Amino acid sequence: MPLKLLIENFKSVERLELGLDDLTVLIGPPASGKSNILDAIAVVGYFHRFKVLDREYGNNASNLEPLIIIGRFADIPQLARYSDISRPVRICVSGDVNIDLSISYISGAPKISVNEKQAPWDLKTLRADSMSEVQSFVKTLPLLESRLYGFDRYGLGVQTCVPSYPCGLQYRLTQLQLARPHPASILSDFGWNAPHIVRMHRDVINEIDDAIERYIGAKIEVVARRTGEVLVLDYRHEIESQSVSESIYRTLYSLLALKSSVIYAKLYGLEKKLIVMLEEPEAHVFPYLLELLVEYIARAINVVNIVITTHNPFFVSRLCDNVKNTKVYYIHRDISGATNVKELDFRKLSEEVLTIEDVLLMKPSNVLEKYVIEAGEGGISGERSSSAG
Repeated sequence: MPLKLLIENFKSVERLELGLDDLTVLIGPPASGKSNILDAIAVVGYFHRFKVLDREYGNNASNLEPLIIIGRFADIPQLARYSDISRPVRICVSGDVNIDLSISYISGAPKISVNEKQAPWDLKTLRADSMSEVQSFVKTLPLLESRLYGFDRYGLGVQTCVPSYPCGLQYRLTQLQLARPHPASILSDFGWNAPHIVRMHRDVINEIDDAIERYIGAKIEVVARRTGEVLVLDYRHEIESQSVSESIYRTLYSLLALKSSVIYAKLYGLEKKLIVMLEEPEAHVFPYLLELLVEYIARAINVVNIVITTHNPFFVSRLCDNVKNTKVYYIHRDISGATNVKELDFRKLSEEVLTIEDVLLMKPSNVLEKYVIEAGEGGISGERSSSAG
């Protein structure tokens, strides 16, 4: 049964519901709230990391990626719409797995509940121990995990590196002492264990290298050392990481995320219960490397659910043409400023020979008036034609 998502009183969302297909694509105008939907999924799917804390994070909660960075908040009231803590925040996933997360304020303190059981965690504290009370709690919850990958969200393109966060991905990949060993089996949202994941998935490097040679024919090679460090050779000469096109690092980040997430899901019985989110993975990526990204997504959806945000009509078209079971949602703000969602109607777009590019250039009011599925019109979006791509 496909997963369904309900969000209430969360950031820019008053209330919205959407179904998650194997691949779910979120498009729409800037500042419409697409990233806030990702934040909500990140919060509700974070708890499972404590369930694998011993095997993936050395049984030390301080090795976890902080949820406050992934979900973009500093304090609990920031999660509520207009910081209105008089009403509970609710994020619910239903279908093959049922998890209902509620955040409210009682007696001057936040109360986090999952499936009506109070969680012994404030969503912020990550102690340098096993946090056994949280581990015991998550053992009572259904299996569900989310990972949110965003190259720009985490500043992975910065040309600096400090011992903790942030750090440009190129530094993690070229200086092993700056990498971290955790998590053990999946690329960290922050990419800080990238060399260790490269060692496990050297075929990703090979496929990027083959794509560069196939499409441009230049003698530019991407090479993985035995240690997992990544070098780029320009006509057989190693070049400094700062001089390498960022497109290569962005592509490597997304492909490692997808490849390792499939193995991770198999390892922990998370098939179709792991939601992998990619925030604008097409940004600053060469078109021919986008084709490789589409191929990886098409493979990964057999094991994990994928949610993507994008502003690139070409990328959306390639996804719709190559990935089965895809839903495309138009995210917009309603008259009150709340984030809302409508599924695009590809039949109506096809009838008028319109493309995704046309949709992204339209005023939201025009899209909502003519080209979305209204209640009771289910099933229309499954029929797509090439004109809609």
